[in-house]
Amino acid sequence: MAFTRSVCIVGAGPSGLVAAKTFLQYGSYAVTVYEAADGVGGMWRAQPGEYGAKCSPEMKTNLSRYTVAFPDLSWSSVDLSDPVTGAPSPVTPPMFPKAWQVGRYLEKYTEKFGLKSAIFFNRKVINADIFDDMKTWQVSTYDSVTHQSDTQTFDYLVIASGFFDVPGRTFNPSPGANLHNFQHSSVFRDLSSLAQKPGKIVVIGGGISGSEAAAQAAFQISSAKNSPGKSKPVHAESKIYHIVNRPFYCLPRYLPQNPYKGSTQDANLAPTFLPLDLVLYNLSRRGEGEISASITTVPPEKAKKGHEFMRSVIGGDQQEYGNAALVYTPDQMQYPGYCGITDTYLEFVRSGLIVPVQGWVEKVTQEVEGDWFDIVLQHNEPWSKKSGTKSLFSNVTGIIEATGYKVGLDYLHDTPKGFLYPDASCPRIPFLLTRGSVLSDNPTLGFVGFYEGPYWGVMEMQARFIADTWFKSTPDPTNPTRAGLNQLNTTERMRHQIRFEGSLQVPQFWMADYVGLVEEFAREAGVKRADTAFDGQKGPAFPSRYQGVGTDDEADVTVQEVASLLKASEKDAKFVAAAVFRAMQGVWSLHRNIATRNTIPGGVLTGTARFHPRTPTDLTYAAEYLYIEEGTFQMDNGFSFPATRRYVYRYNETTDKITAWFVDEDGESTGAFFNKWEFYPPADEHHGWKAKGHHWCDPDTYKSGCEFKFCGASLQTFGITYEVAGPKKDYSHESWYERPKSEDTSIDLP
Repeated sequence: MAFTRSVCIVGAGPSGLVAAKTFLQYGSYAVTVYEAADGVGGMWRAQPGEYGAKCSPEMKTNLSRYTVAFPDLSWSSVDLSDPVTGAPSPVTPPMFPKAWQVGRYLEKYTEKFGLKSAIFFNRKVINADIFDDMKTWQVSTYDSVTHQSDTQTFDYLVIASGFFDVPGRTFNPSPGANLHNFQHSSVFRDLSSLAQKPGKIVVIGGGISGSEAAAQAAFQISSAKNSPGKSKPVHAESKIYHIVNRPFYCLPRYLPQNPYKGSTQDANLAPTFLPLDLVLYNLSRRGEGEISASITTVPPEKAKKGHEFMRSVIGGDQQEYGNAALVYTPDQMQYPGYCGITDTYLEFVRSGLIVPVQGWVEKVTQEVEGDWFDIVLQHNEPWSKKSGTKSLFSNVTGIIEATGYKVGLDYLHDTPKGFLYPDASCPRIPFLLTRGSVLSDNPTLGFVGFYEGPYWGVMEMQARFIADTWFKSTPDPTNPTRAGLNQLNTTERMRHQIRFEGSLQVPQFWMADYVGLVEEFAREAGVKRADTAFDGQKGPAFPSRYQGVGTDDEADVTVQEVASLLKASEKDAKFVAAAVFRAMQGVWSLHRNIATRNTIPGGVLTGTARFHPRTPTDLTYAAEYLYIEEGTFQMDNGFSFPATRRYVYRYNETTDKITAWFVDEDGESTGAFFNKWEFYPPADEHHGWKAKGHHWCDPDTYKSGCEFKFCGASLQTFGITYEVAGPKKDYSHESWYERPKSEDTSIDLP
C-alpha cells in the first residue's frame, strides 16, 4: 500500500512505541520516530548494573504487569534473564516487574512489531515548527553520534516525549555547586552516596515519589543495621524525616478485595488479595451502563466516600502508627485523599525510622561547606494546627527532593506552541489539550502519554484515537476533527481551579480516572472490551481487555490469565503469603506458652519481636526479614531469665511461599532451613487465614499451625503453634503476636 500521510513521533518510550505501532497498523502512514537516546524504553531503558536516567533499574513498578503492558504482548513472551547475576528468565514473570524488566518488555515489543526500522536513535529534536499552511510540520534534529543536523517535513506531529521531563521546583541553595548531599528523587539511589555521615536525612514532598523515596532510604538503613557483616555502613545510624504538606494514605502493592464481612462494616479476618490495580480498577464498582471519565473537582461528599474506601482497604485511618501528620481529621475528609504506594513506609513510621513532618518548605539554607542544611517550614490551613506559623528544621545531613517534574517542550516553536495556550505558572497543566490530553487547536498535532500518570492502557487508546481521527479526516485547521473528545473546556476548567482558584477539591492527579479514560477512548476508537471471561461489565480493567482491529491473540491469553488469577485468589489463597509477609514487618508484642510432656518444665515468655527488612541474602527470594525476639521466660518452677531468639524469614515470589531459617553464630547470616508454610482458608468467618508446616529436624518432628487475622491490608494479630515430638523433644509451643500501642513519633519544631 502506498503511504499517503507522514507522521513524526518524538520519543521512543512506551507512548512513542505504541503510537508508532498503531499508526503502522493502519497501513497508510509513513512513520518516523526520533529518539535522543541510543535505545528504546525512555525512563525504563537502563539495564541491570547501570545507573538509570530517571529511576534505578532495580526499582519495582507500582502497578502490576497486567497494567504495565500493552494488549498485544504478554509478559510471558519476554526474556527476563539477568545479564549481571546470570539468573535465567523466571518461569512466571514477576507480578511487579523491575524497571530494567520493563525495558526488556519494550525491546520485545519493538522487535515483535518491527518498529526499529522506523526509529532514528541518537536523534534529538531541536526544533519543530509549522508552515504557514498550518498543516505541514518542519522538524529539525541533531545526531549526537555524527554531530550532523537534519530537517524533514511531515503531515502530522505526535509528541510522545513524556510529561515528566525535567525535575521540578528545587530548594537547593547552591544549584550550581552540584552538592552530593542534595539530590532529586530521580537521581537518588543510595544513602552511602548521599551523606557521608550519619544524621537527619530529609525527604521533601509527599505522595507517590516522596513516600517511595522515604521508604527506600529507610529500607537501606534497616538493611545496613541487620545484614551480615561486622562493619556497618555509616548511614546505619541515620533517620528519615519526611516533610509532607498534607496527610496521605499508604497503599501496599497487594490489597484486599473484600475487607468487610458481607454487607457489614466488620473486618473480614481472612480477605482475599489481589495486586492493587486489579482491585482499584474494578469495573464492578462503576455499575451498569456507559462509563465515562470523571475529570473534575471532587465534591466534599464524594471526597469523604473516597477516604472511607481507602481506609477500608488499608485497615484504618493510620492513627495506629503514631504520627498525626499521616491522619486526615474529620474536617479534612471533605477534600480528596492523597495516596502513596509503598509496602514498607507505615511500619517504618511505627518503628520511628521514618518521621513524617507536616509543613511546606519555604527555603533551605546551607551551613559550612554544605555539610549541614537548615530548612524553614511554613504551616498552612487546613492541614496544620499551627497554621500561619513557621518553624525551623536544623542540622540536616542530606536532602532528597521529591518535588516532581516540569514539562520541557523547548523544541516546539513559538507558533505551534501558541496552539497550546502555554502557562508556565501551572506546571500540572502547562498546556491546554483536548479532553483526555490528545489534541490541540491544530488538528495535525497530537499527544500520547502527556499528562500526570500515563497508564499504558490509556496510552494505547490515545494512540488509537488519534490514528483513527486522522485516518478518517482531511487535515483542516479551520474545522474540528472529531466531536466528543476534542474540546478544550475540560482542561481549561481544571487549570482554572488549580491556577486561579487554588481549589482544595482538585484530586491528587487531575486526570486520575483511569477506567473512565480507557472506556471513553475505546468507544471513540471503536475498540471493544472483552467481557466474556468476567461475566459482563465486571472485574478489573486492564489493557488486554480492550481489543481493537489488529489486536494480537496474546491479548486473549492475558485475559484468561487474569480470569484464572481471580479464581486462584478466591479459591487457592493466591497472594495471601505475599500479603502476610509484607504485613509482618515491624514490631510486635509477643506472648508464648510452652507446655512440655517430659521432666523439663515449661513456662511463659513475654517480650517483643521485630521483623527487620533487609536486602535478601539469596537472590532466589524477593524479600527477607531478620527476626529478633527478646523477652523474659517465666518457668513453671518459678525461675525466670532473659531469653532471645533469631530467625531469617524469606518470601519466594515464584513459589508464593514463606520460609523460616535458623541463623548462624553471628546472629545475622542465614543458616539451615527451619520451616515452610502452606496457606489455606479458615473454616468460618471468625478466624483469619490459616497456614501449616511440617518438617523433620533430626531426630525430632515439628508440626506447625498458624493463624493470621487481618483488618483490611493490615495484619492485627497472628499466632504460631508448634507441636514437637521425638526422642529428644516433646512439647507444644504457642506464640501470639499483637501490635503494641505506638508511641507518638510526631515532633514539635521550634
